Amino acid sequence: MLRKKLDDLARIDFFFSWEMINSSLYNEIKKECNVIDENNYFSNIKTTWSAKCKNLTYEANLVAFKTDAHNYSPQKLFDVFRAPCAENEQDLNLGKQVPKVSIEVDMCIPLRVQFYFNLPEVQKAFHGNQTNLSYRWKGCFTASFKYNEADKDLDMLPALQNLLQQSIPITIFRLWRSRWYNTDNGNLTTFGKVG
Repeated sequence: MLRKKLDDLARIDFFFSWEMINSSLYNEIKKECNVIDENNYFSNIKTTWSAKCKNLTYEANLVAFKTDAHNYSPQKLFDVFRAPCAENEQDLNLGKQVPKVSIEVDMCIPLRVQFYFNLPEVQKAFHGNQTNLSYRWKGCFTASFKYNEADKDLDMLPALQNLLQQSIPITIFRLWRSRWYNTDNGNLTTFGKVG
């Protein structure tokens, strides 16, 4: 997530386009959250939603996932059609194959990425852990990742630009799947190293 305000608005559009929320709720969110405000597209504008807007977007999450506040799962927001990954990294360490939830989406990808980036040969190839840190690499999707709640509203693009200007390399990855291009297993992990 690089720009939270646009991600929030896009999520509501997605819910509506898949008929996960009705037009009444969608239109109320559009009005209350001022979605046509051109400032939504500028990086120097902090995300500030009104209390009513926040309540409506929270309601949209509950409606979209047919749930209530008692069994609401933020992890579910990563994939609206499938259950979260129930496996653990220990299975990979023991050499077990963590099953994919479906051939289309691997909900265990954060687990696989964390395992992959901790392999010594991968760290060597990426020039990672050059100072021999005593702890393992963890992605920001882990439960122990701490961040300031207010920081999630900030645009990450200036921070990335600052890192690059200091010649700090950044590795960006994503699981890539195309409907038009298939490989033997259908999934490609794409890495891009910048800096």
